[in-house]
Amino acid sequence: MSRLRQTAIAAVTAALALGLAACGGDTSATGSGDDATITYGIYEPGADSGYLLMGQEKDFFAKHGVKVNVVQLKSAQQAFPALLANQVDVIQGNPSEALLAAQKGAKLKFVGSTMPGQNYALYAKNEVGSLSALSGTTLGVSTPTGLPAVVAKAMMLQSSVDPASVKLVNSGGSSDRYKAVVGGQIQVASAPLDYAAQAAKDGVKLLGRAKDVVPDFPRYALITRDDVLQSKGAAVTGLIAGLVEGIRYANDHPDEAKALAAKTLKVPATDPMIDETYKEFHDGGYLALNGEIPVKQIKYLADLQTKLGITPSPIAVDPMVDDSYRQKAVAELGEVPSRYYGDAK
Repeated sequence: MSRLRQTAIAAVTAALALGLAACGGDTSATGSGDDATITYGIYEPGADSGYLLMGQEKDFFAKHGVKVNVVQLKSAQQAFPALLANQVDVIQGNPSEALLAAQKGAKLKFVGSTMPGQNYALYAKNEVGSLSALSGTTLGVSTPTGLPAVVAKAMMLQSSVDPASVKLVNSGGSSDRYKAVVGGQIQVASAPLDYAAQAAKDGVKLLGRAKDVVPDFPRYALITRDDVLQSKGAAVTGLIAGLVEGIRYANDHPDEAKALAAKTLKVPATDPMIDETYKEFHDGGYLALNGEIPVKQIKYLADLQTKLGITPSPIAVDPMVDDSYRQKAVAELGEVPSRYYGDAK
């Protein structure tokens, strides 16, 4: 057994078992030979859960002939080891980590997307005047190669700031990072737009949105292993169809989508965060209404990793793309007009 696989199994087994139990999943489903069952890993949902969880809420998966066990994972630190250790079949994650895993020999494929639009932003105390004034500040991220860090560095490069001039510190999850800025423990945080509605009340400035500064930086892709496609290809198609139908339904039924987000976050439906986040996604061109794989944006990430010294050369993206399952899913649903904000910039 390879060192990569041993490390992945050791890192994820206990946490994943807890996640499956919490979500009501069947731990025997993956690897059981049940090719109509998919174990699907997602990060803990935020204010966008009205979109990302609607397929599960309405059980559109059953309509497309697949049983989906949804497993919530804390971050990429859990999601990718879970995928590599065969504990989940498909994950919704940032392509950056998938590229790094592929460089180490993992046989991964990009098969679709839910939200290619990147919803991250940099939040700061008011004394930080602008993105170009980040040098010398302390910025809260998760891991050095995780999404919060990489998107922040991309925004720095675009703003003519040397990433080496900014001190990156592990400040926990998204809400922890934002709260650390509010509390003055750090000067800047890389976190989702969930907190934009309350930032001014907390004395926090939104320095810039990834959407505006680095429009080619993607958020999510659907990522799986080669062996899953070989053994559960029809179920992967059903998963994609259910997710896309859920995204479309949420986009057409705002009240239900907001109610689901409020229920998930255990906040009132009148919370400004719920309404502002829904409006941002609905109007902003973040959604993959046909499950489109953001290939151009993934190639941007591969080049960015090399510019940042994370990889010695860009990882080849095209061999990791398999669009056939998405195409089958969309053929079932019918294609609809879909707009990605990065295409216009």
